[in-house]
Amino acid sequence: MTKYLNMVLMALVFAVIAFQQGMAEEQRWGNDVLVHQANHINGFGLDQADKDTLFLVVSDSSITNVEDTFYVYRSTNNGSSWAMENSFIAGTDMRLGKADIVAAKGDSNFVFVFYVYDYHLRFNRYRYSDVMSSINDSGISDGGEMVTDFAVCKNMNNSYYLYVVYQTDDNSTYFKRSTDYGKTWAEKKDLSKIGVPTTSQLSIASDNGNNFVVAGKTADNKIYTIRNNSYGLSTAWKNGQYPSGISDCGHPAVAASYAFLEVGDHDVFWVFYERLIGSAYILSYHYSTDACSTWSAISVLSDTSSGNRLYPSLHCLKKSGATNLTLAYRYEVGADPREIRYSYNSDGQTYYTVWPVSYTGVNDYAPDYDPPQKAYTIRKTDNSITSAVLYVSNSHGLYFDASAFSGVENEIGNEPIKGFSLSQNYPNPFNVSTAIEYTLDAQGQVAVIVYNIIGQKIKTLFEGHNTRGKHRVVWDGTDDNGKSVASGIYFCRAVLKDQAQIQKMVLTK
Repeated sequence: MTKYLNMVLMALVFAVIAFQQGMAEEQRWGNDVLVHQANHINGFGLDQADKDTLFLVVSDSSITNVEDTFYVYRSTNNGSSWAMENSFIAGTDMRLGKADIVAAKGDSNFVFVFYVYDYHLRFNRYRYSDVMSSINDSGISDGGEMVTDFAVCKNMNNSYYLYVVYQTDDNSTYFKRSTDYGKTWAEKKDLSKIGVPTTSQLSIASDNGNNFVVAGKTADNKIYTIRNNSYGLSTAWKNGQYPSGISDCGHPAVAASYAFLEVGDHDVFWVFYERLIGSAYILSYHYSTDACSTWSAISVLSDTSSGNRLYPSLHCLKKSGATNLTLAYRYEVGADPREIRYSYNSDGQTYYTVWPVSYTGVNDYAPDYDPPQKAYTIRKTDNSITSAVLYVSNSHGLYFDASAFSGVENEIGNEPIKGFSLSQNYPNPFNVSTAIEYTLDAQGQVAVIVYNIIGQKIKTLFEGHNTRGKHRVVWDGTDDNGKSVASGIYFCRAVLKDQAQIQKMVLTK
């Protein structure tokens, strides 16, 4: 009987894998909306205001013009159309081109555009109602500093603070904050003086409380993080950490949830980065549930296709109580074709180890190599959540691509319920826990059970009555007695009446 069950399990596994591979090639995202066309686009950024409005900044330059021109766009219909609100020339001979934008909340109604003017970090501040007129244009970095990279984020919980971190040409990394909507910048800290190695490729993220984290790549190609647990006070910085200490890594991206928390709880932080294994780059990540005091063991995104996965971009919806995250990254095999893939986590606060299988074919146009794409999570006017990606095509057009326009085929939560189905667990492989989703077209008695490779029952994840619709269970790698099981191949079998489906799972420790 055991031998027969094992043969049936393996046959079903191969059938399911073949079916999923065929379906993956059909997955598409939404319609790409052209926002800006230029001879050369250097950088861009997007943020959502609290009045169902998206603001976008883009910098471009031509081959013959060494001045970078910055353009500010606004959309009031979730990105389906854009109107240019302002443009200005930053300066000559600086060529950094990076730009970002932050939209404030509440009665302040401010929009902040961050950029580099002749190697000095600056920002323009506007009112929502009049983006054509800058209220003030002032500097953030000090006069003698030559800025080579920067990253910004906002904290909405404590009177709307703005945080910025920037790198200078002498390989120093500085932090500053503003607590008065950009009027003044204070609490400057040279992070290099508190144990931070030389860093580049900066990323910064704040949670819904007093914590934030800065990540970067060190000179020896390792990922390094440093945290602050008191809204950026210069005395509240903690010693930095290597989440893994592994070399050959780059382009870290950090994000944090914005959940409603009980006293003593913390939002969840993530850091994603690319890692060279053999001749290909994969995406790895760590998470923290204790305000970045410690990081989890390394996990790998469950994209097992051949090729390189590069430039991760991670974004959490910046609205109090939000736990929705979008991850986007570049996928390529050889020089061409290139595509952007994304993964959407609808509840990162609860399922912080769970990232759904990535969807392919996000972009309708071949993306350029540089600058990399950026991911965003957006709340629509009807209060629903959608994911979006900004990217530059190889014809130098800046495109806004969102799942809101035409939906994502086979995306979790979007497809109609047809029959009884068991989805592939995610992540897979996994080393801490994995989520298993199944869909019922009618209510009934359901059993979800984990078996080992020889057909022995390991753990019953659920057994009882389920209603029609989607359901989720989580397996933490233990048996029915609560003991951890060994690394290896396992099978999840879901049974509804006389129907059964099986998925192969790989546990690595």
